[in-house]
Amino acid sequence: MKVRDRQSYEFALASAAVALDIRGGVVRGARVAVGGVGTVPWRLPKVEEALVGRRPGRRTWTAAAALAAEGAVPLSENAFKVKLVEQTVRRQLMTIGGQ
Repeated sequence: MKVRDRQSYEFALASAAVALDIRGGVVRGARVAVGGVGTVPWRLPKVEEALVGRRPGRRTWTAAAALAAEGAVPLSENAFKVKLVEQTVRRQLMTIGGQ
């Protein structure tokens, strides 16, 4: 999922790639990475850890996504991306894993 300020071929302001292994009503494995926040895509192990062993759903997605920008040190011109990354990860988790 890419989030842009308008429909074009420009670089995304933020993007999220999510892969979930859900079996038996529980997240067994997760891979989550974001783009648009560094020079290369950035994997989010804390988000992945927060997902594994949990039941899929809005509460799980929201709690895990809240960790997406943990430790970020934004500059004045890109501070808006902290919230944008969190929202993008949550939205993609909901898209892939269901609400």
